[in-house]
Amino acid sequence: ANEKLLTVFCGMLMNYSNENDSLQAQLINMGVIPTLVKLLGIHCQNAALTEMCLVAFGNLAELDAIKLQLVEAGLVECLLEIVQQKVDSDKEDDITELKTGSDLMVLLLLGDESMQKLFEGGKGGVFQRVLSWIPSNNHQLQLAGALAIANFARNDGNCIHMVDNGIVEKLMDLLDRHVEDGNVTVQHAALSALRNLAIPVINKAKMLSAGVTEAVLKFLKSEMPPVQFKLLGTLRMLIDAQAEAAEQLGKN
Repeated sequence: ANEKLLTVFCGMLMNYSNENDSLQAQLINMGVIPTLVKLLGIHCQNAALTEMCLVAFGNLAELDAIKLQLVEAGLVECLLEIVQQKVDSDKEDDITELKTGSDLMVLLLLGDESMQKLFEGGKGGVFQRVLSWIPSNNHQLQLAGALAIANFARNDGNCIHMVDNGIVEKLMDLLDRHVEDGNVTVQHAALSALRNLAIPVINKAKMLSAGVTEAVLKFLKSEMPPVQFKLLGTLRMLIDAQAEAAEQLGKN
C-alpha cells in the first residue's frame, strides 16, 4: 500500500514539476528534493516509482541552481547505482531506467557548479565511474560517457587534466569501434568531447601527436550532416594556430 501511495505522490510531483517554475520553486522550498532522493534509494526495485522519480528530477534539473541541490542531496550516487544494476539487463523497463538515469546524469553536468563539484580535480569517484562508461559495450552508456566528458571539458583546467590523464585515447578507441556503420549519436558525442578538449592551446599539440586528426578523418565518409559538421568543428579547433598541422591537413 505504501508503494502505491508513493507512486501516486511521485506521479503528482512529476506533473507539478513539469514546466511550471513557480510550482517548482514551492516544491523545492518545501524540501521535496531530499525526500525524493531518499525514495529513489529505498524503492529502486520498483520500476514505475523509479521512472516517475527520475522524470520529476529531470524536470526540476532544468534549473542550474537546482542541479547543485540535487548533487548535494546525493542524487548522483543513486543514479550510478541504478545504472550499475540495470546495465546488463535486456528487460524493457530496465533499459528505459538506464537511459533516463544516465541522461539525467549528463543533464546535471550542464550546471557549472554541479559539474565542477563532481569533477573534484579529476579525482572524484563520480568522474572515474563516468570514465568507465566509455569502454562499455552498452551504446547508451558509451553515449552518456562521451557527453559527460564533453560537459566536464568546459574549462581549461579540466581539459588539461583530462588530456594529461589519457582521456583522448579512450575517446579515440570509442570512435574506432563506431567507424563502420557505427552509432551516429555516439560518434557525434565523442567528436564533441574531443573538440572541447582541444580548446586549450596546450592540448592541441598533445592531441595532434596522439593521432586525433587521423582518428577523426576516418569519419569524412559519413553521410550524416551532424557528424560531418562536428568533425569539421573538431579539426578546426585542433589546427587553430598550429601552422604545421594545418599544412599537413591541407596535403591530405
